[in-house]
Amino acid sequence: MDEWLSWALMLLFGAHLAGFAVLGWRRREWYYLALVLTFGVLTGSFALRLVAPDLESGGVPLYLWLRYAAWGAAAVSISWTALRMQQRRRN
Repeated sequence: MDEWLSWALMLLFGAHLAGFAVLGWRRREWYYLALVLTFGVLTGSFALRLVAPDLESGGVPLYLWLRYAAWGAAAVSISWTALRMQQRRRN
């Protein structure tokens, strides 16, 4: 992956992190915690890829472990969003 793309994605995910953190703080809803966690881990993954791409754990680059964690957080976030949308339709 090109370095400029890693920078762009890190900034994009960081902007989403900041936006959802502010929304979650203002609205005081737990729903935003999954979004903040997802974008926080993604931002950290790309930052680590740029700053220390050689760090490894178990023979796997550390930034990949963070990306795997982001997949799990995204699965929770998407499920939570689908559940909220379903509940809103019922009401």
